[in-house]
Amino acid sequence: MKFWNGHDFKGRISKLATEPNKLQCGAVLISNHSILTAAHCLQNTGLVALTGSGSHNQASYEIPASKQIKHPNYSSVYLTNDIAVLNVSKRINYNSSVYPAIMPIKTPVNKAPSTVCGWGTISYPGIEYPEDLNCADNFILDNTNCRSYYGSEIRAGMVCAMSNSFEEDACTGDSGGPFFDWFSYDDSSYEAVTEEVVGLVSWGRGCGTQPGIASKLKMISLRINIK
Repeated sequence: MKFWNGHDFKGRISKLATEPNKLQCGAVLISNHSILTAAHCLQNTGLVALTGSGSHNQASYEIPASKQIKHPNYSSVYLTNDIAVLNVSKRINYNSSVYPAIMPIKTPVNKAPSTVCGWGTISYPGIEYPEDLNCADNFILDNTNCRSYYGSEIRAGMVCAMSNSFEEDACTGDSGGPFFDWFSYDDSSYEAVTEEVVGLVSWGRGCGTQPGIASKLKMISLRINIK
């Protein structure tokens, strides 16, 4: 389990599955009834698994999905606005192991520290999945610099991240999972560091060879249909 500045991520991160214990994509808990994931993940999604333990096979909840809402401007060709809300069939009760993610207030800036988490494969190409939640430390790459790797494929609404060594990255099965950015707030009496989900893992070329791409979250984009 990855900890950073005393924080752990496991309670906010969900999984999508077609059947129990079969990983399809990552997701993020945002309310008692809803999770966020990548729009391209919404194919035959039947279960939402919340794994507060951080273990791939130990779910705090396994709840049938009741409704899927893709971003109205989602493009399956260009993977723009690769965001969707998935509503579940019964209320998710918060506790010390299951709780919602912090939604973005600020806009991520170039070279800001970030973290990506998921249960995706640990090698590429490969089919080996970890037992526990994995997280990788990266930094934000603004779109101008990211286009030096991907050219015109990088469009507005996307956010890039990479590690210094290119060895740590999201991989197969991590799509739809959270892309955390770290922000420092100073109200003159104290300084607090908080993690906000600024994006959802969307696409990339290989794993750990070029920057990973996430769909940028904005408060306006989260008003698709959240109960």
